[in-house]
Amino acid sequence: MIGLYGGSFDPVHIGHLRLAEDIREYFNLNKIVFIPTYISPLKSKSNAKPEDRLNMLKLATEYNPFFEIDDREIKENKISYTIKTIMYYKNKLNYNPIFIVGSDAFLTLHKWKEYNVLLENTNFIVIGRGRDTLVMLDDYLKSMFCKSIRLEKYVDPFSANIYFFNGRKIDISSTEIRNKIKRGIPITYLVPPNVENYIKERRLYKD
Repeated sequence: MIGLYGGSFDPVHIGHLRLAEDIREYFNLNKIVFIPTYISPLKSKSNAKPEDRLNMLKLATEYNPFFEIDDREIKENKISYTIKTIMYYKNKLNYNPIFIVGSDAFLTLHKWKEYNVLLENTNFIVIGRGRDTLVMLDDYLKSMFCKSIRLEKYVDPFSANIYFFNGRKIDISSTEIRNKIKRGIPITYLVPPNVENYIKERRLYKD
């Protein structure tokens, strides 16, 4: 099985990579495919150009044989919808994909295009942080489906189509990195060295 990891990756950082590897190992996935968005329908315009975000992702993942990149959403040059990518993997490549998503993003699932079709055609790994997140997700799922659902039944891998992954706490965000760059604060150890060099060479996130 493969895990699809979508996001803006603006920029990709150590937290993205560490969580992806933890998930791959825990769920025994064959590989993780990073899928950078061109423009997310629920977010404002990205800070770095799509080609720069893609290049940084290539640099960050080049030494991990279990990591791949799918640039189809970047190439489409328009708003990216998860449902289109998922159905491509399911129908064209005959994969039953697992979509990796943070808990914050999953809590907006009802706003996603054809979210009900998504739930029928893919599995989710929701990245959370502790018991409080578990309770929030539990309440959210109950409100969405109007029936009693206990998330505990989803914690065990492969028992249902929504899996809760309580990963290690990695207090790094792309927003934090962009803000540090604007303020002239080093970002060493927050991103891979080759990504840091790429950002410096192209003076990204300075404005």
